[in-house]
Amino acid sequence: MIENGGNARSTIRISSIAAALAKDRGINLPEEEVRTRFFERLDARMDQTGPDEKLVKLLKEFTNRGCRMGIVTFVRKPRILRRLDVWKLKEYFPSVITPDDVLEFKPSPRPFLKAMKELHVQPDECFVVGDEPVDMMGGREAGAKTIGLPQGFFTGQELEKAGADRILSSLELLPTMVYK
Repeated sequence: MIENGGNARSTIRISSIAAALAKDRGINLPEEEVRTRFFERLDARMDQTGPDEKLVKLLKEFTNRGCRMGIVTFVRKPRILRRLDVWKLKEYFPSVITPDDVLEFKPSPRPFLKAMKELHVQPDECFVVGDEPVDMMGGREAGAKTIGLPQGFFTGQELEKAGADRILSSLELLPTMVYK
């Protein structure tokens, strides 16, 4: 069983889920070894998938229009930087904020504010685009407009309830919102 402490603002680590599933299935390995194996397999799978052409085109469009983009993620710094390198996306994200950079993390506004500072933008000039309630809560608390993209584990209604100003059914619709 996995609990998040009963706090709506806390998060569940995916590696903890993997460790709990392994234990439930009778795999008696140290939790750290289960986490290591889980992340090795996840990284190998993610390396093979990568972004589609539409996403790369969208990132190029935003960059060409002078948008400064950052990433605020739960993924640790070495893993996300490696992934961005493998996917050839590093150039699009001059700011990458992870739990290695900020003590308080999502849903705290602090990682979002750090990214804004690194990008030299004011909160009211920003859009936080995310697929989790913690993205909406932290972005909103940081003073940014929030855009929910229900392509992960959460529905549009859940993202809206968490503070999304807008819900997009597809990332391809983002330019119409940003440039209007």
